[in-house]
Amino acid sequence: MQQITKGMNNIKHIHEVIFLIEKNNEQWTPEELIEAIGNTWGADVHFGACSGNAFPKENALNFLIDRQKVVLSEEAKVALHPSMQICGGHEGF
Repeated sequence: MQQITKGMNNIKHIHEVIFLIEKNNEQWTPEELIEAIGNTWGADVHFGACSGNAFPKENALNFLIDRQKVVLSEEAKVALHPSMQICGGHEGF
């Protein structure tokens, strides 16, 4: 990951986004979530995961949906997936 993220100083673990969603469950549309991420950690924030390389905030939602961590509610709001589990990888990130 060090080579991929060279020059990037603002890197958080993707679990931070899960925790943010958990605190504000079903409050935001996808666009509002991206804005909240930028407001929370800065426009230049990138996220890393236990199993991959860093990616920009704009890719965070799709990453979480693809891994069944979050879903969109009937009202098109971002919500935690009912069976979502978090691995322990963020502790050493």
